[in-house]
Amino acid sequence: MKVLLIQPPNNEETMTGLLPEGYAKKGRSISPPLGLLYLASFIKQKHDVVVLDMILSGQTVQDLPAILKTIKPDMVGITAVIGLWASALTIFKKIKSLAPSIYTVVGGPNVTYFTKETFSHKEIDYFIVGYGQRPLMDLCNKLASGKTVEGIENCFVQGASYTRFDVVYSDECNLDKFPLPDRTFTPHLQYRIPFCPENPATTMITSMGCPYKCAFCTAARPPVYIRDTGGIIDELAEIHRLGIKSVLFQDELFTVNGKRVKEVCEAIINRGIHLHWTIKSRIDRIEPWMPELMKKAGCFNIHFGIESGNDTTLKRMKKGYTRDKIRATINLVKNTGLSATGNFMLAYPGESKEDILQTINFAKELDLNLAQFMLTIDSPGSELFEEAIMVGRRTHNYLSEYVSHPDPKNSDLPTVLFSASDSFSHDELQSFLQLAYTRTKTLFNIG
Repeated sequence: MKVLLIQPPNNEETMTGLLPEGYAKKGRSISPPLGLLYLASFIKQKHDVVVLDMILSGQTVQDLPAILKTIKPDMVGITAVIGLWASALTIFKKIKSLAPSIYTVVGGPNVTYFTKETFSHKEIDYFIVGYGQRPLMDLCNKLASGKTVEGIENCFVQGASYTRFDVVYSDECNLDKFPLPDRTFTPHLQYRIPFCPENPATTMITSMGCPYKCAFCTAARPPVYIRDTGGIIDELAEIHRLGIKSVLFQDELFTVNGKRVKEVCEAIINRGIHLHWTIKSRIDRIEPWMPELMKKAGCFNIHFGIESGNDTTLKRMKKGYTRDKIRATINLVKNTGLSATGNFMLAYPGESKEDILQTINFAKELDLNLAQFMLTIDSPGSELFEEAIMVGRRTHNYLSEYVSHPDPKNSDLPTVLFSASDSFSHDELQSFLQLAYTRTKTLFNIG
């Protein structure tokens, strides 16, 4: 079976309203579709696979006729995230209008969290939830052999009747049981991440999940999974062999296990792998010995979800640390010679103008190498969203509505609905963003 896996095109200003004008284009990282590479590397054992990154290539839905004519796929699969959902849906509709016999398959976070809503779109034939390697392989095998496709775990079929859309997280989710992602499926030397010391760059994951329960994060999460150190080092060695210079680890919490951090760093040093890499961590999960060893192994930056410079807001967010702890950790990292970057959330519900200004001033005081600010989002499924329903700031799940009925004339997300605060006007919120980006070091200052 010929399978075409597509990373759909995006709109550079999709987050307009949550970020300053022009920031999305300036700060955009062009990184490989890692999830699709994992899928392709597994199913290529039995099927012919092509991966098309339309963000990298600059192609649009208007290019689909030529793409389908050249590749001649039996199946087209797309991994959908909420920011690319309208784009993905447009592609599926176009494919069915051009070649109705092509099987269409969707997977990814958008489908996993909004399965029922995604299922309502008739131009999609199959829906894969959770981790997709095994169900996609089973689906391809059955379709290729003419067998019935019902009964595949974590795969739902258009036209069938379901009372529930449950996700099964079994031992099959273990990434160590699957091949490493083959980065040569796409032009791997063309990917760029703005703040990396050297490009080309790529992304990688060494663990999945986070054991913490911040109030603004989605509560329904898969269990924490940590990859085997041997597989991590083999993948880094392959990345180095391919001529890639920098790696952005996409783990939600790279430092979730201190012993594992030590093992990985020492193995990188012992194997003589010379790569620049950056991680994400929590302020309270950096042990005193970590920065020095990580730097020796090639780490150049630690990115923190700092979120606020107000202790009351930090407590309401359930971050578990204070301004003093933030200061101490940032100083530890920077004194080692690593750069420190951080995210901040402005206009958290209940905050006053003074609270917001305190966060902006605190970010300036920390003198981070890079800071990023966004307006607070109350994501459905989070404690913050449930609070919004209880107090009347929200009346319904706006993302559920968007997945069911995206505006075909506007591919942007309904960002006007996203800001969690109802205490300030749109212009006031934009003025906070402009002040924050004016007073601190951001990606606007690069290049």
